[in-house]
Amino acid sequence: MKKSLTFLLFSFCSFNALASENFSDHEIFCSQQPQALCLDYINQQLAVAEPGSARWYEIKSYQFDYFYDKMEYLALKDSTEPFINGKDLPVVFQVQVYFYYAKSMQYFGNHEQGRKFATLEFENLQAIFDSFGNPMRMVELANLQYVFGNKETALHILDRAERRFGKSKDPIFHFELASNKANVFHSLGDVDGAIASRRVAVDWILKTNHKRKISVALGNLARTYQILAQYDEADKLYVQSLKYIDVESDRFVLAIYKLRLAEINWQAGKPEQALKWFKQVHKGDIRKTHAKLYAQLENVL
Repeated sequence: MKKSLTFLLFSFCSFNALASENFSDHEIFCSQQPQALCLDYINQQLAVAEPGSARWYEIKSYQFDYFYDKMEYLALKDSTEPFINGKDLPVVFQVQVYFYYAKSMQYFGNHEQGRKFATLEFENLQAIFDSFGNPMRMVELANLQYVFGNKETALHILDRAERRFGKSKDPIFHFELASNKANVFHSLGDVDGAIASRRVAVDWILKTNHKRKISVALGNLARTYQILAQYDEADKLYVQSLKYIDVESDRFVLAIYKLRLAEINWQAGKPEQALKWFKQVHKGDIRKTHAKLYAQLENVL
């Protein structure tokens, strides 16, 4: 395999809800009942909540967040789709529906449908921000602008969020802000800016006990080093990130990271080490975004 095999796809970061001060985050919700599986707990609480009540909408948003965070895009599409043309929905809930549905459409390649609902989300989210000034919603707004190609707009929104809320002590906000800025910097060709923001994201998230977010931050930084052909540093960071991954619930991320470790070692001229990592990848856990890389490595190792 040629050493030009570098496919730019950073690990999926979650741009979710009540993450500390602001966004609804299923991890925080599920921590109330740690002995239960998170999705089971969400579904149990949803079943006993009165449909259409504020509590029901809140729990439903945790369910969306769970599917998105776990890369269950078909479940995310199916759970949000019944609400996309809903009437008289709470505005904040409707914004979340647009956000997650647009994300699922983008994953399945239906970019026009995704863009349509991203635009609706942008319009509503801007109104919410103007009313309440929620910093995490600004990050979400920037993320959708980035995903659908409006990079300069995304960076403008992120800079605005940083100026307005830069003194916040919320590590989740700073992690999400830095992660999104890194994505935009990289897409604009500013790799130095990207790697600096990745380091900031790691520094902030290590102040928390959000293991999955820590693994994502380390994985994103590792991926940037890989693109810069700094393979030893990339290898070290990916290996470190594996320590924070839940083998059962985050198997898709685990597969991506082990696949990247195989790729890095192949690029570094270490085929035996590459094969060791590749053999640990469960093919059934490879999403379509990494299927081409898997096939190429399978062909050469």
